[in-house]
Amino acid sequence: MSTPARTSDGASGAASDETQIGVGIGRQVRQARTEKKLSMRALASAAEISQPFLSQIESGQTMPSLLTLYRIANALDISPSALLPADPDPEVVHVSRAADATWVPVSEASDTAHTRVIHAGESSLQEYVIRPGEQVGDWFETDGEVIHYVIEGAIALEIEGLGIWELGAGDAVAHPGALRNRWHLRGDGSARVAFVYTGGA
Repeated sequence: MSTPARTSDGASGAASDETQIGVGIGRQVRQARTEKKLSMRALASAAEISQPFLSQIESGQTMPSLLTLYRIANALDISPSALLPADPDPEVVHVSRAADATWVPVSEASDTAHTRVIHAGESSLQEYVIRPGEQVGDWFETDGEVIHYVIEGAIALEIEGLGIWELGAGDAVAHPGALRNRWHLRGDGSARVAFVYTGGA
């Protein structure tokens, strides 16, 4: 399945940025694993991925999907945002251009939805595009607070043990990130959802 189209201008620069992000994530994963005194085999087992795949991630050869990143973070008992590389030259103003977006699959499945990270910091913002027949992954949980905002289309937000909320364009729900949640696409069309989460205290 192809990712959403992107203009050819700046393609090589975007690819270079993606490579740098992949290397940065690998470095963060390796550092966190070392601090937790976990072997590569132990972390791979806890995150339900293969040891060779984890080795490729730590070496920066492979960019993990968001689902894999969350699994690794949960296995390390840290926030997923802690595995994102720090900006080597922090700026006060952060600008994210749609034309420069790098879309990644939510999971390794062939029928998965895609997402892009618009901003990653103490508060992170991601945009999801979900087309009919695409999956959005399994249950999600994190530290801090999360906000779901539907830009287009319709989804159902399921919060484990609490219920299901039907959301249309312009609707939003905020709740503690510790409440496990997942999305279901509604209707015959696609949906675009903005997802904000904080790393917590």
